[in-house]
Amino acid sequence: MSYTFVGDRDGVYSRTSPVEMTQVNPQPVQPATEIQLPDIEDFSHITLHQAARDGKIDIIKQRLTKLTSKNQAKCQKLINKRDEDNTTPLHYAVRYGQVEVVKALVDFGADIDIPGEDGASPLHYAARFRASASRQLSQVIAGDENGTVTDGVEVNNIGVVATPLTHAISSNSLPGEVNQTMFQVPSEDESLIHFFVNECDGDVNVKDSYGSTPLHYAASKSNATAVKELLTCDGINVDAIDASGSTPLHCAATEDNVEIVKVLLEAGSDPRAKDNERMTPIHFACTEGNAEAVKLLFEHAERKGDVLEMLEDRNKEGETALHSAVEGGYIDIVEICLKKGAKVKARRGNLAQPLHIAAINGYVDIAKLLVDHRAKIEARNANHETPLHRAAAFNKIFMVDFLLEKGADIDCLDKDNYTPLLAAASEGHADVVSKLLNRGADLQVKNIHDKTAIFLAAEENRVDTLKAILENEKAKSLINESDRYENTPLHVAAQNGYASVVQALLDNKAKINARNEDENTPLHLAAKHGKIRTVLELVKRDLTIINDEDEASNTPLHLAAIEGHIKCCRVLLEKGAEVDARNSTLWTPLDCAAAKGHLKVANILLDFDSPVDPIDKTKTTPLHLAAKEGHADMVTLLLSKGADITLTDYSGRNCLDLAADHSRKETAMAIVNDENWISVLKNKSWEQNRVTTPLRKLIIKLPSVAEAVFNRCVKESGHHVEDKKYEVTFYYEFLEDIYVDWSDGGDAGSETSSLASFSMEDVTGDEEFRKIQGSAGVAEAVTQLEKKESHPLMIMVKNKREQLLGHPLVTFLLDYKWKIFGRYIYYFKLALYCLFLLFLTGYTVYSTEHGPVCLNETVVDKGTADESSVAYILWISVGRIVILALASAHILSELFQLVYQRRQYFSWENLVEWGVYVLAIVYVADEFEVEVVNSCSTAKKTIGALSIFLAWMALVLFIRKFPKLGIYVVMFTSILYTFTKFFMIYVLFLVAFALSFFTLFHDPKQSIRSFGEPSRAIVKTAVMMIGEFDFDDLFNSPDLNVPGVSWFIFIVFLIIMTLILMNLLIGLAVDDIKGVQELAVLERQAMLVDLAMDVEKALPRGLRKRLVPERQVVRPNQYEGFKWYWYSPPISAQEVQVALKPNKSSLEVLSDRTDELQETVSGMKNRLKTMQFNQEEIHKMLVGIVKKLDAIVEGDDDEDDQLF
Repeated sequence: MSYTFVGDRDGVYSRTSPVEMTQVNPQPVQPATEIQLPDIEDFSHITLHQAARDGKIDIIKQRLTKLTSKNQAKCQKLINKRDEDNTTPLHYAVRYGQVEVVKALVDFGADIDIPGEDGASPLHYAARFRASASRQLSQVIAGDENGTVTDGVEVNNIGVVATPLTHAISSNSLPGEVNQTMFQVPSEDESLIHFFVNECDGDVNVKDSYGSTPLHYAASKSNATAVKELLTCDGINVDAIDASGSTPLHCAATEDNVEIVKVLLEAGSDPRAKDNERMTPIHFACTEGNAEAVKLLFEHAERKGDVLEMLEDRNKEGETALHSAVEGGYIDIVEICLKKGAKVKARRGNLAQPLHIAAINGYVDIAKLLVDHRAKIEARNANHETPLHRAAAFNKIFMVDFLLEKGADIDCLDKDNYTPLLAAASEGHADVVSKLLNRGADLQVKNIHDKTAIFLAAEENRVDTLKAILENEKAKSLINESDRYENTPLHVAAQNGYASVVQALLDNKAKINARNEDENTPLHLAAKHGKIRTVLELVKRDLTIINDEDEASNTPLHLAAIEGHIKCCRVLLEKGAEVDARNSTLWTPLDCAAAKGHLKVANILLDFDSPVDPIDKTKTTPLHLAAKEGHADMVTLLLSKGADITLTDYSGRNCLDLAADHSRKETAMAIVNDENWISVLKNKSWEQNRVTTPLRKLIIKLPSVAEAVFNRCVKESGHHVEDKKYEVTFYYEFLEDIYVDWSDGGDAGSETSSLASFSMEDVTGDEEFRKIQGSAGVAEAVTQLEKKESHPLMIMVKNKREQLLGHPLVTFLLDYKWKIFGRYIYYFKLALYCLFLLFLTGYTVYSTEHGPVCLNETVVDKGTADESSVAYILWISVGRIVILALASAHILSELFQLVYQRRQYFSWENLVEWGVYVLAIVYVADEFEVEVVNSCSTAKKTIGALSIFLAWMALVLFIRKFPKLGIYVVMFTSILYTFTKFFMIYVLFLVAFALSFFTLFHDPKQSIRSFGEPSRAIVKTAVMMIGEFDFDDLFNSPDLNVPGVSWFIFIVFLIIMTLILMNLLIGLAVDDIKGVQELAVLERQAMLVDLAMDVEKALPRGLRKRLVPERQVVRPNQYEGFKWYWYSPPISAQEVQVALKPNKSSLEVLSDRTDELQETVSGMKNRLKTMQFNQEEIHKMLVGIVKKLDAIVEGDDDEDDQLF
C-alpha cells in the first residue's frame, strides 16, 4: 500500500492511503510518527489538486496568497482549474474530508457550484461521502501504545470500504497517544453540507449531468446522516426527480436503507411517485427484495389510506408490486402484498398473472401461496397460455407436478393450438414430456401448422425428447403424421441434417419414401441441403429411393447439383444415382451445375461419364447455360471435356452469342481463346428484325473481346519485322461476312449436330431471337446484311469503337477497299462533279455579266454577249449541254440509289444534291428555248443564285468524306448543329430588340431607312450584333428626336447581344471544335469507313461479291520508291506489331490490375462463402458433440451471440 503524507499547521505529518473516486467512502486518515517538516519551496512540484486531496493547507495558503498578490484573475482561474478527471481542488478536498482546506479554498474564491465529473458539484460530493462522527471513530485507523501504525481495515480485503471523514473528529476521542493536530474537528454545525448551503448560499437542489441532486446521492449511498442534514436545509425538494424520473425515495427503496426511507417519508416524500418507466418506490423495493422497506411503505400508506392504490400502481409493463415480488422470488414480500390485499389475478401488459410468472421461474412455494389466495389455475395470458404451458416450456417439472395436482387442464390449447406437451416437446424438455405423457397428455394433438409433438421434437433436433415420446405406445401410429405442407418428421429432420433424429425415426418404422406437397422425399431434402450423413443414412436403409423424382422430375442428384453440394453429389453417384437423369425441362445434373457455376460438381459429374452436350426442350446445352450465366471457369471445363462449341439453341444462338447478349466478358474471352474459336464465330441469327453475328454483338457490348478476335485474325510470319520477307496475313471473313456461306454450323436439335444453321427446325417462343431458315431466309439475311448500317465497320462507327477502328485488321481492310476500287470510283465521281460545277459556275458568271437588259420583265437589249467568242462557245454553247447532261446523269444516279437504299437514302446531303441538279436544269432550260421561268424575272436570278450556292455547298459535303480535309467540315457541321439548337433563344432576343428599335427610331420621313419597317429592323439589329451600329445616324441625327429610353435599351443591347450572346456563341463553337478534335482519330476513321461503304454500295452486287476479300497477305517492307508511294501500306510493319502486342499505358495497366483485383475479390468472396458454410457445419457438429457429452461451454460476456 502506498501512503501520502498530510501535514497540519504544526508541521506534523500523517500518512493516508489514497482512495479512488468511484469508491463509496474514502480510506480514513492514518496516524503516523512525527517527522521533520521541510521548507515550503521543497513542495513546488505538488499540484494544488494534490495538496487539496492530501490536506496540505500551508502549501495551499502560501501558494494562493502569493498568487493573489500578483494576479487575482489568475488565482481564480487556478483555484477552479479542472484536472484530467474534470475535478477541481475543492472537489478533492470535499472528497477526502479536508474541512479546513475546503474553507480555505472557498475563502480564496473557489466556486462552490462548479460542476466536476458527471456534472457533480462539491455539495454532491459532501452528500455522497458524509458519515456520522461515531461511525468514523469505529472505522478509523489507530496506533498502538508504541506509536506503530496499524490498519483499521484489512489491506487486501478489496470489498471493505472505509467511511469518509466529513465531520471533524476531536483528537481526545481517539485511543492511544495521537497528536492533537492530526484532525481539525469542527463542531456538528460546521459540517460541509451546512457550510456549503447555509454559509455559502449553495443550491441544495443542484443537479448533476444526470439530474441527480445531493439528496439523490445521499439516499443512493445509504448516507443517513447526510440525508437528515439535507432535509434540514431550507428549500430542499424532497421529491426532486433525476433524468430517469426517480426521486430520492426510489433510491432509498432500492438500497434497502429503512432509516432513510423512514426519514424521507416523514419529510413528505411521495410514496407513489413514478419514474419514467412508471415504477414507484414499492416496485423497486419488491424487485430488490427489500422486505423492511416494503413494510415501511405499506405502513405509511395505511396511515394515509392509500394501500390499495399503492398495490394497484403499475409500471409501463403493467406490473404491480405483486408481479415484481413474484418475479424476484421473494415469498416474504409476496405474502406481505397478499395480506395487504394485492389482487392475485392482476394482469400485466401481456395479460400474464402472477401465477404465470411463478410457473416460469418454478417458484412452487409462491405458486402454492397464490393458489391458496384463489389464483386461477387456468389463467390465460395474451397468447392464451396457462401457467402449465409456461412451466412446461421452461422445464419446471415440480411446477408441472404442482399445477396438475391442483387440477390444471393437461391438454389446454393456446392461440397456436400448442398444448403443454407440444410446448415441452418443442423446447426439448424430455422429463416434462415424460411426466405429461404419464399423466395422460394427448399425443395426437397438433398445432395450427398441423405439427405433432413428434414433429416438433424432430424439427428442433430434440433427440432425447423424441425418444421419450417414441416410448409411448401411441407414438408408433403418429410417426408419419405430416404438417400442413405434407412434410413428415423424417422430412424436416433430413432437411436440417439431424442424423440422430433420422436414425431414431427410421428405427421406429418412419416411412423413408414419404412425399410432401412438392413430391420431395426426405432424401431430396437432405441432398438439397447437403446433409451428407443423413443422405448416407437414408440410402443405407433403402437404396431404391436414390433416383426418386419430385414433381419437377428432379432426382436428389439434380437438387444437390443445383445447390453445389460436392460431397453429396459424389456420395449419390457412388451409391448409384443416374448421372444422365432428366427433369421436366430435360436438364441433367450437369445442366444444373453449369447454370449455377458449380465447377467442382461439374467435374465430378463428368468424371462419372455425364454426357457433355445434353440438350433440353429449348435445345440448350450446359455450355449455353454456363456462357449465359457468365461462368467462365465452367465454360473452360466443358470445352476441355469436348463440348461442341458450334451448337445453337432454338433461337439460333450459340454459346458466344449468349455470352455477348448478357455481357459476360470473361466467359466470351474464354470462348474466343478456345482452339475452335473460328467455328463459334460462324453463326448468323435474327435479333430484333435484323441479322446479327457473334462478332457484331461483341463490337457493341464487349469491344475488348472483339479486339481479341481481331488479334486472332492477324497472323505474322516468322521473319523479322524489318525483313523484306516479313509478311502479315489478314483474315476478313468475319468482317466481310455478307456473302459467306456458314451452312455447316451445329444445331443442338440433333445430338450429332448434323443440321445446318440456316435450316434449323422452327421453334416458336421468343420473337426477339429466331433462326435463319431455308433458302428464302438466307436470301433475306443477305439483303439485311447488305444494308450499310449492318456492316461491322459501320457498327464500330455508330458505337464509337475507336480502338477497334484503329486496329490493323480494320485499317488494312479499308486500305484494300480504297486501293482496289474505292479511289477509282471516288475520284471519277469527284471529277464528274467538278466538271459539272466548273461549267455551271462559268455559265452563271458569263450569263450574268453579258445577259440581256430587261425593263418590266421585257428584253430591251440582248446584252453584250459575243456568240463567236471562245467564252460564249465554252460557257454558253457547250456549257449548257454539259450542265444538262451531267445534271440528268446525276439525277438518274440518285434515282438508282433511292430505289436501292429506300428509307436509308433520305438525308440532307442527298436533298442538297437534288436541289443542285434540278435548279441547274431549270436555270439553263431557256437556252434550249424551253421557258420554265421568264428570263427577265427575278425568279431567274433567284434560281441561278440558289443553284450555284447549293452546288458549291454540295462540293463541301463531297469533300467531307476526304479524311484530311473532312475533319474541318465536321467541325463546321457540328457548330451549325449547335447553333440550330440555340437559334430559338437567339431569335427571341433579336425580335425583342428589333421591335424596340423599330418603335423608337421609326421616322415617317424615312430619314433612317434601316428601321422603317419591322423586317428591316430585324435585319438591322442582327447586323448591329457584329458591330455595325451607325451610332451617329441613330443618336446624332438633327432630323430625328430620340427618346431618352433609347439610350437605356441601346446599352442593354450592347451588353446582352454584343458581349454576352456573341461570346456565348463563340464559346459553344470552341467547345464543339474541341470535342471534334478530341475525337479526331475516331472521326477520321469514321469518314474512311463511310466513304468505303458509299463507294462499295455503288457497285453492282455481282461485282461486290468478287471484290470482297476473305483474306489478304501483306508484305509491308516489299516496295520502295514510286511503287511504295502507290502501293504503300497504311501503317508500317512496326506499327502492326505494336498494335498486336501493345505496350500498355499506365492507365491501361491500372485498369487491368483493377480487373484482376475485382476477379480476385470475387474469388475471395466465393471462398469466404465456402469457408462460412464449412464453419457453420463445424459449428453444428461441435454443438452436437457438446450436447451429446452434456458439457458446459462458457462464452465471453461481451459476445452477443454465444457459441452454444
